[in-house]
Amino acid sequence: MTVIETRKRDPFKKALKLEALRKKQDAIRAKIAKLEAREKAAAQKELTRLRVIVGAAIVANVNLNPETRAGIVAVLRGSVATRRDREFLKLKNWL
Repeated sequence: MTVIETRKRDPFKKALKLEALRKKQDAIRAKIAKLEAREKAAAQKELTRLRVIVGAAIVANVNLNPETRAGIVAVLRGSVATRRDREFLKLKNWL
């Protein structure tokens, strides 16, 4: 046997190995996607919590210190763009 003959590989084994590696690659990609989705959901949850806390603090401050209401109303007038949200704020006497 020559060196070249001993290095020959069985094409069937090579195909099986490639298939196994591709399955592992797919599994890793799925795990990465799952972790990324979990991180994105956690970030969104934190953002929602932040908005609720800040909003509640602002409403509480306006109730305690009515003079700050004008500043908050000015911010809302300049920031709230959607018609639906503006109508809601008008119904609640914030605009």
